[in-house]
Amino acid sequence: MYKRNLQILPEYIEDPSVNLIVSLINLMTSSKIMSGDPQLKDMTLKEIKKKFKENNITYTIYPTKDGRLKIRKPVQICRKEESDLLIELFRYYYGHDPDIDISVQGIYEEWIKYFKTTFVDTGHRSSLTCERYKSDWNKYYAGSDLASSDISNLKASKIKTFYAKISANETLTRRSLNNIKSILNQIYDYAVDHDYVSSNIARSVRTTDLICREEDNEDLVYSDDERYRIINQALKEDDVFARAIFLMFSLCVRIGELRSLKWSDIDWENRTVFIHAQIVRRKGDDGNYYFSYVNRTKGKKKEANRIQPLSDEAISLLKKQRKDNPFGEYIFMYNGDAVKTNTVNHHLKRICEKVGVKYLSSHKIRFWSVVNMSKEFNPAEVQYMAGHLDPATTDHYRKRVSRIGGVDTDKWNELYGLAK
Repeated sequence: MYKRNLQILPEYIEDPSVNLIVSLINLMTSSKIMSGDPQLKDMTLKEIKKKFKENNITYTIYPTKDGRLKIRKPVQICRKEESDLLIELFRYYYGHDPDIDISVQGIYEEWIKYFKTTFVDTGHRSSLTCERYKSDWNKYYAGSDLASSDISNLKASKIKTFYAKISANETLTRRSLNNIKSILNQIYDYAVDHDYVSSNIARSVRTTDLICREEDNEDLVYSDDERYRIINQALKEDDVFARAIFLMFSLCVRIGELRSLKWSDIDWENRTVFIHAQIVRRKGDDGNYYFSYVNRTKGKKKEANRIQPLSDEAISLLKKQRKDNPFGEYIFMYNGDAVKTNTVNHHLKRICEKVGVKYLSSHKIRFWSVVNMSKEFNPAEVQYMAGHLDPATTDHYRKRVSRIGGVDTDKWNELYGLAK
């Protein structure tokens, strides 16, 4: 109480006891701010000297006529205390105070707070992404030698060794390894932006030579026959979930985009649907998860919005759905809210079991759509309809067309057969 109130009192207060208290408080506060605990300062001084020695940094301290200490090279610094002198020299070489934790762990803690406030809290990134980063950090980085390393001294070889260790014996898929790498890449980006390091060496570390576990379902996709059996069963059941599954098989959409569709997105005259939003799951400040409508697709830019045509069957299905749900906020609703992804997948699994098809999640419906478009349309058209901002993403699907469907037998025989 005294500290908070007395600091704002003018110094000319006549009561000497009050002045004494103010002076003592100011002295203690100033001492704490300027130099901290003497033992801590001695420790910092030892750490500074040790770091200079490790990095072959040499310096000479000269006394001045007025009793201060001075360094002339590489920069002129003059201070009363040796510790203050070396702290300034430390700042010169490393761009920050020696008491700032610039271990990989320390920078991670700064970065993850920045990521949440800058991207998650503003709705630009999902809270699930943030939770995945935290989970991967705790599983792979936390407690490791790399995490405790000074980021300004970390070598690319040590990062490579770390990746090789966690992926040894094919314990990780390539996708998992890339997700783990992306955390360190972003930590380094943050460190560069805050002048802790001058460059991002993490992005230069090559891991293509590391052997990763093959993903069992990487190329799994519904076949045309399986799609036909699923949508025919959906037409028989004809409830809100079956209709959602049917429409998803009639478009090229993500499940979050399908859930976010509103009646205003349908252009009945031109028989098209405007895909420009998604429903995402986020974690609130209370620790609970909730669903949120965001007016952008996964691409997060307007370039990822697209208009897709509707088939005759899709128009017919939507008319039925509008009759059953004419005033709902979303096209596909259940119990007063947009249908849930897990519930759609549950009904998809049940339909698959009925018609003897191996169940794949609703994401694989989109996979089927992009792969089959890649057989019929040019890359630019596929990229637009799929809502891909990066052509490389579209090319990723196009490459799988050849792996899934093989090559044209007639062309193969023509190329390698005996001339007649």
